Amino acid sequence: MHKKKYFILTLGVLLIVLFDQLTKIIVVNNLALGESKPVIEGVFEFQYLENTGMAWGMLSNKTWLLAIFSIVLMAGLIYVYHNIIGSRYYLPLRILIGCIIGGAIGNLIDRIRLGYVVDFLYFKLINFPIFNVADIFVTVSVILILILLIFKYKWKDLDVLLGDKIRLEDGSYVEKRTGKSEKTEKAKDAVTAEDTDNDK
Repeated sequence: MHKKKYFILTLGVLLIVLFDQLTKIIVVNNLALGESKPVIEGVFEFQYLENTGMAWGMLSNKTWLLAIFSIVLMAGLIYVYHNIIGSRYYLPLRILIGCIIGGAIGNLIDRIRLGYVVDFLYFKLINFPIFNVADIFVTVSVILILILLIFKYKWKDLDVLLGDKIRLEDGSYVEKRTGKSEKTEKAKDAVTAEDTDNDK
């Protein structure tokens, strides 16, 4: 069962990477470095940029540092994915994690192969930093995950993501190491409280 879900994750990641790399190949083959091609005049355009850092020029020329960070990030996300793979409740998170991994791999390929990332999407109207398809998958997914963590999931779900607890289909949580269920603990507390009242 889990093998199927890992296969779906792998397939989704590969599709994102292929889409990202294809768009970059098209740009490199059709635009000179620094050249721009308006899509909506004064609003949005394609502009070929070789980015050695992150957005807004942060960590410029730190290619290998960013590559290592990407690998560590992906390892952490795979660990989280493994912790929630068996629950439908976390399906939105699994999808978004796959999108982040796909985007991260897309840019990682550029950094390792070229020493920079190919960026080409530019919102000229607001002078937003030039970005690419991989950036979209990563940024949008991170924002959606934050929204889910704020409005959908509970604090206990963070323990599940970190591998300390397991969420059962009935909505209860079980300690991964001890196997203790919160329902069992509540029942014990209720019995203890009842015994205390009887003693009085």
